[in-house]
Amino acid sequence: MVSERLKEKPRILFAEDVMIHHRMAVEILHSEHLEFEGLLVGTREDFIRALDEFRPDLVITDYQMPGFNGMDVIHLTMNHDPTLPVIVLTGSISEEVAVECMRQGAINYVLKENLIRLPFAVNEAIEKKVALIEKTKAIQALTESESKLQIITNAAGDAIVMMDDQGRISFWNPAAERIFGYLEAEVIGKDLHALISPPEFYQDFSERFKNFRETGTGNAIGQPRELEAVNKEGKRFFISLNLSAVKIKEMWHAVGIISDITVRRKAAQELLAAKQRAETSDRLKTAFINNISHEVRTPLNGILGFADLVTQSDLPEQEKRSYYSMIKSSSKRLLNTMTSYMDISMIVTGNMQIQEKSFDLNQLMKSVYEQYRPSCEIKNLLFTLKVSEPGTPFRIDSDPAFLTKILSHLLENALKFTFSGSVTMGYAKTRSALNFFITDTGIGISTEIQPQIFDSFMQEEHSQTRGFDGSGLGLSIVQGLINLLGGEVVLKSEKGKGSTFFFTIPYKVPQEARQTVQKPEPVAKPARKTVILIAEDDEPNYLFLKTLLKRRGYEILWAPNGREAVNISTERDDISLILMDIKMPEMDGLSATKLIKSKKPAISIIAVTAFAMSGDEQKALDAGCDDYLPKPIVEEFLLSKIRKFIPG
Repeated sequence: MVSERLKEKPRILFAEDVMIHHRMAVEILHSEHLEFEGLLVGTREDFIRALDEFRPDLVITDYQMPGFNGMDVIHLTMNHDPTLPVIVLTGSISEEVAVECMRQGAINYVLKENLIRLPFAVNEAIEKKVALIEKTKAIQALTESESKLQIITNAAGDAIVMMDDQGRISFWNPAAERIFGYLEAEVIGKDLHALISPPEFYQDFSERFKNFRETGTGNAIGQPRELEAVNKEGKRFFISLNLSAVKIKEMWHAVGIISDITVRRKAAQELLAAKQRAETSDRLKTAFINNISHEVRTPLNGILGFADLVTQSDLPEQEKRSYYSMIKSSSKRLLNTMTSYMDISMIVTGNMQIQEKSFDLNQLMKSVYEQYRPSCEIKNLLFTLKVSEPGTPFRIDSDPAFLTKILSHLLENALKFTFSGSVTMGYAKTRSALNFFITDTGIGISTEIQPQIFDSFMQEEHSQTRGFDGSGLGLSIVQGLINLLGGEVVLKSEKGKGSTFFFTIPYKVPQEARQTVQKPEPVAKPARKTVILIAEDDEPNYLFLKTLLKRRGYEILWAPNGREAVNISTERDDISLILMDIKMPEMDGLSATKLIKSKKPAISIIAVTAFAMSGDEQKALDAGCDDYLPKPIVEEFLLSKIRKFIPG
């Protein structure tokens, strides 16, 4: 039978010109264990031919295609077979177009951003097709015999209810029993409106029924309606009602076909929510583009502008130092902005990995405190650090880099929005958790905006006239990192009276007896010659390193790619240290490091790289590098790393 084949393995005709979109649709259907026979077409001619030859049970069409669109598909399908269901699958569609598609004959539409709805839509379409086939058969059988009518009504998936000229129930099929919960014997002869209508609608229905008894007409006759109904348990739910008037012995009776549309309405709500999420996503994308343009161009303007000024020959030394300071400040802001964009990208895509280590929490807190103390002094803010047992080491197992980022973002926020008073940072510990807090006496955050404060690109003043710079990603990064650490963050703030951010993370105290396999610290060894090989493909970066190190008396060699670095280190025995870039042509730095270490394990290698995301340091160490230094390079940090391997 056709309906059985539809249930087991329907034929689906796909109209789509982008293969990857078709494959995604097929895979999401297969993931829900939907068995079907599919055919893909991409042109009008192939589609028309497939309607005759493939004889589909369902059509799934993209809305935008070269040569013809989803509306064309609907018209062609309706002309071929008005009962053939069509689902419009689209990436973006206005509400007006969606309504027009449904009006022209489409049974549903699914946004490509919410493909998880496609299996539901297909199941619903197939079920409606099966129901339509069965209903058609039921109507045909109705004309044959009264006995067949009873069989059909018993087998129907929809409730079939008949009401006499007094408004009393005279017929109640098994589907009505299932939908409303009443057995046939419980309802025959009872007032239909009083039984299944919500109390507030009963009076209105009664008034309208008086007109129906006299004329056989009413606003529900012949017009499908969606109404609220009540079942035996008193639970409200929505139904679709198709009502027809039947004249029996000169008296008007009514027959209604009723469907429970609770699931369909829920799907519609989900579709609306998906549409709203898509619109929100579009707004966020726009905010991202606008924000990154502003936050990158602004510091670049300072860097390029002061770089031009600082080259003037008649510039006084004091102004020159001031311009250098401006260049460094703008460079730091640009670096922080790019780091924030990379961090939020890693968090959103799930690529940010925890690197758990044993470290002294009190020392980390003190280090962060010292980093921000000068900024507080410049603004005349009282900066206080409160830790558990100050002056005493407190070692824990966690990710120190994550914790430093969290504290830094919260402190930068506090400093940015606090102009007088104080900033306090600290923590308290319980047996299994650490409770951190950052408190300020700044401008505070209004109650209305607090629920969205952790959203990306969010600042309370988000217009072009806002008074504070920044990417608007800091608190999103804070929340993402805290979630990765298994903790949570909350905000307590009052407009004009300051803010406090509380966050709690679990921790473990390292066991002294625990055997830990660690990479041995590199041992300082005397160099036969102070020769340093710089493996770097970017010439400006190489010249910068060369200039720094030449002034310190080192002899410099240059390898512009990983393969050259391997060749030079193999040929020469006087190389004391290699500064190894990671991303290079011909051979990357990690591969080059592994080859060099396999031949000359005594050569010290420091990874100097722009790859500075979570886990990159561990990748370099795992490849055989003895240390790691992220770009941009600060001279004092570079020299401190070199001194570990070249004494003096």
